[in-house]
Parts: sequence; structure tokens; C-alpha cells
Amino acid sequence: MKAINAALALDVRVHRMRLEVDINNHGIGPVRIWDRNNSWGWETLMLEVGSSSQQYANTYVLAPKPRIWTRNGPGFIEIPGGGSHLVVITPGNPEWRGLDRIETLRGEMLRVRAKLSISPSPEAATYGVFVGEVSSSWQESEPPHLWLFSGA
Repeated sequence: MKAINAALALDVRVHRMRLEVDINNHGIGPVRIWDRNNSWGWETLMLEVGSSSQQYANTYVLAPKPRIWTRNGPGFIEIPGGGSHLVVITPGNPEWRGLDRIETLRGEMLRVRAKLSISPSPEAATYGVFVGEVSSSWQESEPPHLWLFSGA
């Protein structure tokens, strides 16, 4: 599996209680990405969030908070050519590092996009896992952003 030829794309859909990230393989062959249920994949999907009301507003990166793994191994998900893998984000799942920095934006219209970033590693080479970065286009989220803030 050649990551260089991978045709991955991300699509984000904002719903009231969840954010959906579709990881799409537009290529003809399968592509492997790290499963988020292990330490190799846990922090590979991030969000970039900013205010929609300011054209040049700061953008904040939200990454999953580190967690302790009791059982761990390099697991991957294989997305077939023309296929997709859905990731659903809900309040507290995952817990985000950096969420406190955007608390003041809770009542504002937000722009959000997802970013998949997988760094080179010996395990990625061994298992033929995609290496690189892919970002979605920006999407709008209306307050109260229940998909992000619990108890909004």
C-alpha cells in the first residue's frame, strides 16, 4: 500500500448533538489508517475551530487528551477503494485538549474543520499505514455547539 498514492479526503457534517467526520478513500485501492482505539491512532484526528464572525480570527487546534492504555497494539482500519470510515464526535468523546481556550466562543457562530495527521513510524511502514495530513473544508456550527460543549 503506497501512502503517496492515497486519495484520502475528509468531509465534516455538523449536527446539533454530534459532529461527523467521514474519512473517504477516493482511490481505487485500499488505504489503512490507524484505529483511534489505540495509542497509534488516538491523537491522529484533530479539530481546528475559530469564530466565524471575524475574518482573520484565531484558529484553535483541539486534540484528544492523552489517555492511559491498559492493552495496546498498533491496530489499523482499512478503507476500501471508493469507501469511507465514519468518526462520530460527541461532547466528552473524546475529551479535547485546548477546549478551555475556546470557552468564550461558546455563544458565537463557529467555523470548524477536521484534520487527520499520521506521522511516519516503523509501525506505519510495517503495516502499510497512510502517512501524511488531510484536512476537510471549513463548516459552520451554530450555537450552542452541543456536539462540542457538554451542558451548553
